[in-house]
Amino acid sequence: MAKKYLTCAETAKLVRAALKEAFPGVKFSVRSSTYSGGASMGVKWMDGPNTSQVDAVVNRFKGSYFDGSIDYQGSIYHMIDGQEVSMGADYIFTNRSYSADMVARAIDRLFYRYAGNLKGMEKPTAEDFLQGQLWHVRIPGLQDAMQHEINAILYKQSDRLKVERSTTAGKVMVIGDDGYSRQCGSGRSAVSVSE
Repeated sequence: MAKKYLTCAETAKLVRAALKEAFPGVKFSVRSSTYSGGASMGVKWMDGPNTSQVDAVVNRFKGSYFDGSIDYQGSIYHMIDGQEVSMGADYIFTNRSYSADMVARAIDRLFYRYAGNLKGMEKPTAEDFLQGQLWHVRIPGLQDAMQHEINAILYKQSDRLKVERSTTAGKVMVIGDDGYSRQCGSGRSAVSVSE
């Protein structure tokens, strides 16, 4: 069977289906972009699952990897239902935004976690965080700014303990990469065993 070449739009359709199956009820925006020499995809959503959970679903649809140690873009190989396919998007970028409600809960969590350090300090608002006004606010006894600490809490926070099984993602098998990075670059594979 000949190798099948998917367009970026066809790959985006698979990504949308996989996200809908894995995260029922979450609204995702999936936008593809083609340009001279390649294509990429952007996935955006608010609140809901965390970035790591979404990346675990969408990363299997990436057609390329980049090794900065040798400034090299290599290929990742896939199979769907026993047929070798070439994904239409080189890279997939994920971008999660946060509602004021979710930010307020993260601030509460920060003030609970570091109650001793933050004693007597006025609690900032979600708006303060969303406008980036907490980069100059330090938590006594900690090195990082309050904005960073809240970001770290938000990054891990998720509305679900378990990601649903996606039939669409399950059909996509990542079979390897071109091996060039392992031999001539960073020495690592672009494909993790978990994909």
